[in-house]
Amino acid sequence: MKVTHRRTTDKVDQEINVSPLIDVVFILLIFFIVSATFVSLPGVEINRPRVETAKSLQRNAILFALSNENQLFHGGQRIQLEEITEVIERADKKRDKPVIVQVDQWADASILAKVVAQARKSRSKVSIATRKPS
Repeated sequence: MKVTHRRTTDKVDQEINVSPLIDVVFILLIFFIVSATFVSLPGVEINRPRVETAKSLQRNAILFALSNENQLFHGGQRIQLEEITEVIERADKKRDKPVIVQVDQWADASILAKVVAQARKSRSKVSIATRKPS
C-alpha cells in the first residue's frame, strides 16, 4: 500500500495589523490639538519701533495692532476705538490674558494713548510690543 502524504501548507498571514497604530496616532493628534495654544494675530503688518529694554510675555495675549495709517485691527478685522473693551471681554472671560498693542513706528502717539486708555478700562496692564534690541 502506497501512502500518499498530503502536504498541508498553512498560509502565513503576511499582513501587519495597523489598527493599534491608527488608534495611537489619533490619540496623539487629539492630545496636541487640546494642548495647543492659539494666538489670534491682528491681521496687519506692523513695523514696530526698536527699544533699548524689553521683556517677553510668556502667556497667550489679546493682540491689537495700530497701523501707520492710524487704523486699529484685531483678528484681521478693522475695529473702532470704542469696541476695544467689548473685544477684550469677549476674548477672555477669566481676566488673566495680557493685552498687547502692536503699534507701527509711524502711528500717531495720541491715538496710541487713546487705545491704551480704552484697553485699561477692562485690564489694568496693557503692554506695547516693540522689536527686541540687537
